[in-house]
Amino acid sequence: MILSEESKKNILKKFQNKKIAVLYGGISEEREVSLRSGENIYKALTSFKELKDNCILIDVKNHYQLVDILKKEKVEYCYNILHGTFGEDGSIQGLLDCLNIKYTGENTLVSSVCMNKVYTKRIWQSSNIPTADFILLKDFYNNENNKIKFPLILKPISNGSSVGVSLIKNKKEFEENIKKIEKISDYFIEPYIKGKEITVGLVRENKGIYIFPILGINTKNEIYDYDAKYTAGKTELEVPAKIDKKIEKKVIEICSSAYNILGCEGLCRIDAIIDEKGNIYLMEVNTQSGMTNTSDIPAMAKSVNIKFEDIALYVLGLSYRD
Repeated sequence: MILSEESKKNILKKFQNKKIAVLYGGISEEREVSLRSGENIYKALTSFKELKDNCILIDVKNHYQLVDILKKEKVEYCYNILHGTFGEDGSIQGLLDCLNIKYTGENTLVSSVCMNKVYTKRIWQSSNIPTADFILLKDFYNNENNKIKFPLILKPISNGSSVGVSLIKNKKEFEENIKKIEKISDYFIEPYIKGKEITVGLVRENKGIYIFPILGINTKNEIYDYDAKYTAGKTELEVPAKIDKKIEKKVIEICSSAYNILGCEGLCRIDAIIDEKGNIYLMEVNTQSGMTNTSDIPAMAKSVNIKFEDIALYVLGLSYRD
């Protein structure tokens, strides 16, 4: 993502008279993360004098009120930095499509598919993209002869930011976690893969893909869960990741294919793990990556001297489809 001065001027020229709303907050379990992300994005966009007076922040607590505000403020573009349910699952995208308001990020279909980890994994499997085996929790729960054995990872099908992700070491822990779950059908099981956790940032650049430096994840927690992601000091972000150059090249090839196969066009992040034998497994794709002070994409960008403000502006520019 090389944003030249000329490109920056062109984007600012296109948007200097456009009313832009930064959508943040929301009503999902990732609300707090979105609030922090949104504040950073708003600050970044309004740092440009051309956008300072035509950007507003909207905390999306009620979708009926949102429609009224968008109409009242005559919003033409939305910078969507909502996370989780109703923010990156195609819901808000569909609403904005109906209102004929352009927005950042993926379209309705891609957003809904990518938010569903099981659908994503099925698409990857059908396209020979390496991803961990999985089984729906309801099928695992009712089957004594499961191929996936303890320790295992319990994940919600459609949450982001590692909300609800748990490492289960034995049957007792499994039963304890099951008691906390309201809908078994909303979860699935993966084998616990011991290895190097990494994440790869990608964004469309002309007809190709820009790949940020691969980020290695060294957490003090047993797994890279919500607490590890958003609590300062719990995780060390290693940029660039300390991995073999041949494996790095393979990771880039696999992630680029995975991004294209899903139809992604915006700023995404693909999480993966490299096991002790050097095998690569893609875990999930995030179409609305966090933009907080402890988030991965800003750390990747900083390592190659890409300013946060330039990321925000570039992503906004991708929404311009006139």
